[in-house]
Amino acid sequence: MQLKPVLMGAAILALPACMTGSHDHGHGHPHMHGPDGAMLHAHQDKIVVDGAGDEVDNPFHPIRLLLSSEETAGDVTVYEFVLPPRSPGSPPHTHTREDEYFYVVSGVLTIMSGEQIQSLYPGDFAALNRGNTHMFWNASDDTTKLIMTTTGGSFEGFMNSVAPRLAEAKPDSAEAAGAVIGQLASEYGITIAMEKMPPEAAPFYGPPPTADQAR
Repeated sequence: MQLKPVLMGAAILALPACMTGSHDHGHGHPHMHGPDGAMLHAHQDKIVVDGAGDEVDNPFHPIRLLLSSEETAGDVTVYEFVLPPRSPGSPPHTHTREDEYFYVVSGVLTIMSGEQIQSLYPGDFAALNRGNTHMFWNASDDTTKLIMTTTGGSFEGFMNSVAPRLAEAKPDSAEAAGAVIGQLASEYGITIAMEKMPPEAAPFYGPPPTADQAR
């Protein structure tokens, strides 16, 4: 489910199983004992080639899930985000349950972290930790691709719930869609703060021009 940019403005590896000491307890995953004798849950290694991964149904931009939190021992989720030219990424928001880590693969990514606004280029990395207000968008004329990693499984739950919640609510305006997404975000410990939108990002989150304005 894809929404127009106007609705965006309203919104928003493990050890192999065959290691010595592993035991299958009948739950589909082997277990092993760590150095301190504690029971560890082992997950299979996973390799995702370019262009693969599960597509995430979301209203923001093309997203692929490369690694689910259920596939790791540390509750880590890894996504590939693709932002079209001159498009929004997320509205200003603050997390309370997870941290986000961005690695730019191609293109240019602009981020806001607190009062700081900075453009990131291929090879650049940003740690956007919980408790800090941040946002990101693509202000360039080229497509931007980034790898986004989150800690904890909460954000994955939020991402998986956005499209179904919007489909159920059937919002008839940008404001209504924003209210739905804002409520859902709050359920996952995410606070959206549109009042913190910086002027340079606002054009990417506003409504498209009318026919008269486009002339």
